Amino acid sequence: MEAPLIVGVDGSGPSLTAVDWAVDEAARRHLPLRLVYASLWERYEGVVPTGGTDRPSEQVMAEHVVASALERARRRDPEVKASTDILPEDAVSALVDAGDTAAALVIGSRGRGGLEGLLLGSVSLAVAARARCPVLVVRGDAPGVTGAHERILLG
Repeated sequence: MEAPLIVGVDGSGPSLTAVDWAVDEAARRHLPLRLVYASLWERYEGVVPTGGTDRPSEQVMAEHVVASALERARRRDPEVKASTDILPEDAVSALVDAGDTAAALVIGSRGRGGLEGLLLGSVSLAVAARARCPVLVVRGDAPGVTGAHERILLG
């Protein structure tokens, strides 16, 4: 079986843009797609007080994120074989380790962190620095950015 393109997903706009780009690339290269969500939160669920709120659990949110990303991928190209994984690890370690069996890692330029103005998010930067496979950091279309460098920030 061909090594998959692995996409880090977290439900953010940039990660969904990465899913779109990866689906198109997987179709071009006839590769399977693997959508990966990773979080350490489940280790602390039930231990950390929630303040009495009825928030959905991290597992429920993770399942929703990967299901939505999978649905998006299938709508974009139903011929691309896609699978999902939810990993109980920090995002950087999970993606770097997953990259060992990947044709490439595809990630959004930034995730759900609060510093949206940064050019490159902390997970994207750390994965690009540590991965042992090609890493493509995809960003959305930004106003005033044109030409060949519009979509791929780092490759």
